[in-house]
Amino acid sequence: MDFLRRFTRDAPACAVLIIACVAVFCVAVLQTGSLTDPVGLYGSGSDLAWDLMMIEPDITVGHEWWRLVTSALVHLSLTHLLLNLLLIVLLGGELERAYGTKVLASAMVFCAVTGSLGAMWFAPEHAMGGASTIGYGMFAMLVGLSLTRGTDVRGPLVLIGVNLAFTVTTGGVSLAGHLGGLAGGALVALVLWWRYRRGATSSPWSSAGPR
Repeated sequence: MDFLRRFTRDAPACAVLIIACVAVFCVAVLQTGSLTDPVGLYGSGSDLAWDLMMIEPDITVGHEWWRLVTSALVHLSLTHLLLNLLLIVLLGGELERAYGTKVLASAMVFCAVTGSLGAMWFAPEHAMGGASTIGYGMFAMLVGLSLTRGTDVRGPLVLIGVNLAFTVTTGGVSLAGHLGGLAGGALVALVLWWRYRRGATSSPWSSAGPR
């Protein structure tokens, strides 16, 4: 409980994302009656999940552009949800403490959009959901933070390599979505590196970071 209180206090944007993902998952499970197939890929579908996922015709023809963001809230299984939330906790907390809530909240929305766009452009035949678009963006931002702090970047780069290998070798995982999120995070990292480069402005590891 102490950890949850500290995490909610120090990383409110990440906490809100986690709560939203869990809430959508719970509603989807109630609608489908299935913990293993909450979206309804193999049976009766969840109306909420299908209204939020990245579905190319609904975006380009139906102009439901919110799906570019809300797709990050939909998860296809309990394992899918837990793995993505673990990424948010481990990476997002550090990034939010460094850059502030407003910056990270904006970055998460941006990475969700770039991840959805990547999936929409390169794999439009598949619906997509999951906060891994944001997680991969955070991988890139962690590399940028390490460069700004002058610390070893090998750890974040290994994380990216391992997770990309998992994406490529695992069926049913959106490589295009992950690469889109990674690209969005890299762009955010570049902008933040330029802003916080040595001597330019206050450091993103200051205890009084921007909020």
